[in-house]
Amino acid sequence: MSRKINRIYLVVLFAIVLLITYIGVFPGESFYADEFKKVTLRELPESADFLHKSASYPDFHGEYYSQSEIELSKADYETLLEELKNDERITKSTERAALYGGDQDEKNIAYHFIRSNEDGRGPYQYIGFDSDGKTIYIDVSQN
Repeated sequence: MSRKINRIYLVVLFAIVLLITYIGVFPGESFYADEFKKVTLRELPESADFLHKSASYPDFHGEYYSQSEIELSKADYETLLEELKNDERITKSTERAALYGGDQDEKNIAYHFIRSNEDGRGPYQYIGFDSDGKTIYIDVSQN
């Protein structure tokens, strides 16, 4: 009986470790919604649909990157774009940093915005608006 309990205990422990590792390697959409909020300082619109998402596993120093491609309704896209244009906490940029291999065509991005801390330190936080009028790109690199 004792051996059976020990085996069950080890299986449960192993399953918990696997689950934690899986969540760390393949974060859910709530992780990317939080990244959106970090970059834009706004909640993710209801119309958001994740087309692509990827993230690295944090290293020993907590450094990671994440990237997502999100499709919004035309109305949410326009509202977000206008809000960011008028938000002094977010800087209009001319390009996207080449931190890692993005698969979208840079020429299709009509507007670039970057948010950083007042002292210029902290994570790289980027949002790009595709010229299609509905797709946005979110990049975060935590150093």
